[in-house]
Amino acid sequence: MATVHQPPNAPILVSFPDADALVVSLSAFLVKAQKDSIDKKGRFTIALSGGSLPKMLRGLIGNPAVKWNKWQVFYVDERVVSLDHPDSNHRACMEHLFSKVSIPEGNIHHIDTSLLDDLEELSDAYEKDLIREFAQKDSARFPVFDVILLGMGPDGHTASLFPGHELLLEEDRWVAYVNDSPKPPPKRITFTYPVINHAARIVFVAAGKEKATTLRSVLDVPEEGLPSARVKPVYPGQLYWFVDDAAAANVAYPRTPFKL
Repeated sequence: MATVHQPPNAPILVSFPDADALVVSLSAFLVKAQKDSIDKKGRFTIALSGGSLPKMLRGLIGNPAVKWNKWQVFYVDERVVSLDHPDSNHRACMEHLFSKVSIPEGNIHHIDTSLLDDLEELSDAYEKDLIREFAQKDSARFPVFDVILLGMGPDGHTASLFPGHELLLEEDRWVAYVNDSPKPPPKRITFTYPVINHAARIVFVAAGKEKATTLRSVLDVPEEGLPSARVKPVYPGQLYWFVDDAAAANVAYPRTPFKL
């Protein structure tokens, strides 16, 4: 049988027995990425999603290897609500992680809530925040995050990029707004694919049997209509899937043993 050669940045699928084991290994992965980035350039840039992801970062709490003062945190997407609103991704990350660690408040880049009534101004302001962090220090056309953490919905959406939406074709803007999200709340801002795909490491985190069918559609026979399947890092960036065995139950795609 002929050997199938995958490209050097083909997705790496790592599956764990349960969510707790996933949490431990994800924490170790992030600490290693942090060390590599700080050693190289003195800072660690990371973008987080909402949903169930903040709870999966609990392995970082109390970890002495985490250099919180070196972290610069952005949100991959955000709901256009106040920061204390139950739908806010920032609120979820504060509750489950940042309120329990010593990260400086100024290192967490949230939306400007004075602009909630103007989606275009809001997304432009967040893009300018990215420019301030990256354009002065990096020369790339798009920001190059050390890590972008993503989740995946049962419909295959990721960030606030939904099936069939015009933003799937956006090639220029760093941050765009959504005023017709199929999931409430309808108004959101989101990173676009050029930003996501230029990250050094993109990590999807998916747990639970409800993700099994969609994960198979993303990895085994990728459906271009699924936003999660359109995440394709620009070489030498690397895409990882950290999943539990329940989410990977229907997937034939080869697993890779976890190692740092």
